[in-house]
Order: sequence, then structure tokens, then C-alpha cells
Amino acid sequence: MKHEISAAQVVSARASDTGDAVRVVLADEAGEEHLVILPLDQLALLSAWLEQAGRVPAEDSPLPAAGTGSTVPAQSVDRWTIQPEADDEHIVLGFKLAKGAEMALRMHRSGVAAFAKALTSMLGRLLPAPPSKAKH
Repeated sequence: MKHEISAAQVVSARASDTGDAVRVVLADEAGEEHLVILPLDQLALLSAWLEQAGRVPAEDSPLPAAGTGSTVPAQSVDRWTIQPEADDEHIVLGFKLAKGAEMALRMHRSGVAAFAKALTSMLGRLLPAPPSKAKH
């Protein structure tokens, strides 16, 4: 069942009681309020769509590097964190974006290893050797 809401204003937005969704209250032009509950994964997807839809090419905006062909919007990262999941099979990469938003990416350890290898290859550096087990 579809219900169209023409929101004139966002009245409020807060995390749900369980923390796995965001409750958004929208007001239409008549002032009537509507509640929309968005799961966090859907909100992240919506945010990416809005970011892409709101991009207007500017003359001073940098062009993608030659040969990359990428038009995906890039976000500046202010801070990042890495922490293991309780199952020891996954790693959570956390990013605080310059605009204040925070996001976390959950990756299997095998994916993290491939990511680290690709990153170090691109940077032209080798990872430090593991500590020697030889007795000194």
C-alpha cells in the first residue's frame, strides 16, 4: 500500500527505541504530521541517493581521474576506527564524515585482508613485517 506524503518540513528525527531504525516526523503543507520509520540500512541507502541526486556539476568541481570513469560521490573522512566483531570473523570499519555523519562498514576478515593488500599496493608501500620469533 503506497501513501504519498508531500513533506513541507521535517519536524523531528530520532532513533527508535531498539536503535535499529530512525523515526522521522514530517509535516505536510496543511500542518498535518506523518510518522515514517526507516531501518538504518534503508536510511543509509536513501542518504546516498539524496547525496547523488543533489549533486550539481560545478565548474570548479574536480573531475574524476583519467581512466577511472567513476562518478560516485566521495565523502571526506575526519576520523576512522577499526574494531573486531564478537564473532572474530568480521571487522567493523567506522568513519566520521566531514559533514558530521557517521557510518560503519562490516567486513569479513578475508575482505579486510584483500582491502589492506590493495590499499598498500596503491600507496606503493609494504606492510611492516611481523615480529620475528627468533630469540635474540
